[in-house]
Amino acid sequence: MGPIATRHTQKEREMIGSLIRQTRGRVYRPGAAPPSRCWQSASLAVALAVLGLGIPGLRAEAKLPAPAGARQLDPQQPVWVSADRKSVLVDGSVVLREGVLEMFACPAGTKEHESVVAVEAKPSLVHAGLLAVGAEEGDPVQFQPKYVPPTGSPIEIRVEWSEAGATKTARAQEWVRSTETQKAMEFPFVFAGSGFWTDPDTGVQHYLADAGDFICVSNFAAAMLDVPAPSSQANGELWFEPFTERIPPVGTPVRLVLTPQPRVAEAKVPVNAEASALDAALRLLRSVGPSEGSTPATQAAWRTVATAPPAELPRMLGAMAGASPLAENWLRTAIDAVVDSAETSDLPLGDLVAFVREPDGAPRARRTALEVIRRADSAAADKLLAELANDASLEIRHEAVAKLLQQAAEAPESERVGLLKTALQSARTLDQFEAAETALAEAGEKIQLAEELGFVTKWSVIGPFDNRKGVGFATVYPPEEKLDPKATYSGHDEEGPQGPFGWKAATTSDRLGKLELNDGLGRHKGAVAYVWASIDSQTALPIEVRYATITATKLWVNGVEVASHETYHAGDPFDQYVASAALKPGANELLLKVCQNEQTQPWAQEWPFQLRVTGPAGAPLEGVSYRAGGE
Repeated sequence: MGPIATRHTQKEREMIGSLIRQTRGRVYRPGAAPPSRCWQSASLAVALAVLGLGIPGLRAEAKLPAPAGARQLDPQQPVWVSADRKSVLVDGSVVLREGVLEMFACPAGTKEHESVVAVEAKPSLVHAGLLAVGAEEGDPVQFQPKYVPPTGSPIEIRVEWSEAGATKTARAQEWVRSTETQKAMEFPFVFAGSGFWTDPDTGVQHYLADAGDFICVSNFAAAMLDVPAPSSQANGELWFEPFTERIPPVGTPVRLVLTPQPRVAEAKVPVNAEASALDAALRLLRSVGPSEGSTPATQAAWRTVATAPPAELPRMLGAMAGASPLAENWLRTAIDAVVDSAETSDLPLGDLVAFVREPDGAPRARRTALEVIRRADSAAADKLLAELANDASLEIRHEAVAKLLQQAAEAPESERVGLLKTALQSARTLDQFEAAETALAEAGEKIQLAEELGFVTKWSVIGPFDNRKGVGFATVYPPEEKLDPKATYSGHDEEGPQGPFGWKAATTSDRLGKLELNDGLGRHKGAVAYVWASIDSQTALPIEVRYATITATKLWVNGVEVASHETYHAGDPFDQYVASAALKPGANELLLKVCQNEQTQPWAQEWPFQLRVTGPAGAPLEGVSYRAGGE
């Protein structure tokens, strides 16, 4: 692949300019009559083909009625420009309701595995439409020599679809949520503009976003629309997932309405005194909203903060408390600029250490302060980390546990096991659990990892109930109404009627508590199984049920539904689902409904799950024991 040009050449701009004049219905040549609509569509397609933007082979059938009063840009693609709404409209369908997202929308046939919506059009055509309605392209994300967020006109994206005969609408952000906070995404989308690549062999130019990077929630240099905050797979800053409960079923036809938004007017920043200027700038950056993007006001405020003296770092870090992720990003990059230009001797290390030690401080602000300390004095940072193995911030805790594991590896044998057990108790991620387990085994200390992590290994199982054509997920079968260890039932799977059957014991010796239901019940497709465990607790406790499975599930604790996920044969990462619940003193009942569909592929034959019970934030539980349900 040849060199990538991230901005348009003069020839490209002239060509795009000509098609903008056409799509706006303006006079193409002085003194000439406006071209007909058919001529415009054909000419636009020719212009895009010259730029390498054509769409050979793409034939999308209209699934929603054509929008009234809007002009279709290409007869082969469902993309329209609405002069009345000053918007671009593009049709597609829902393709993903659960998983990890890098896109909100992609062109069909590209990145459906990580996009909520797939559109039946090329982003290059949507780009032309946005220019036609007045959007200003900016610049894609830059990662080197330092991170610079994407810029461009903020673009409001609304999703329209039909439900029970009524038109529904939602902001695109309402269909995306943070994996960390479980709240809807706050970031705006900006018109970064993607770029072109010229094939060195053919000389043909290709629009980069046509390969998939249409509307991104993870930063990509090829993105047409992107979020102005660090969120790439490269730096792991932010992760998003579909807001499943708000998204209609997969296959639902949808229309995306893209509307450029005006820039926010520049605010007046007091400059009569340095302190008041900094306060005003911090307030302005903290108030940056999800629809603003990069404005003259925010740029001016950022420069004020970025040029403040290093002694003000604690005040800047304090401003991150309660800030939105977008505002937090502005503040963090300004803090980086202050540290980059400061002499080490000018950094207020004592104040920064005190800031990190404050357990109720904003987690990302404390993590940023720790990074500053490490840059200035790595020994001081290591000493501070020794205090933080049980910190409320999972980021800080992970670094502290990593340090503990390193210390254990270098410690005398007499101290090694103690350090490793401390690391195991403090760890919250699988990589560190397994690192501690391996190191303990090498030190001659064999542990049962499933027991240490709170995995339930003894179950009562029952099934199969009917799940042909997916009917079982929503059907209320008897175990959901009453848990009776002596009851017997009849059911069904794809092979025909099944039963009678009752509850049977199933135990797993897997090191991470995985139980294969094909082993416990026999192989069934188009079936529902229930697994039941009893938890005895000495006291009332808040808990988290953390489980993973490749098939659809519902979860109840003491008869209360606490989780529901209708996804089949996806991944099953460690602690894939986390549900909050409560234990009462004495016996508690946990019931998991595990559905298997009728897919025939070899990789769709497994029927596993694993489940563990912890305290809040994954903390180990004390005073509880587990047994198979009904024992």
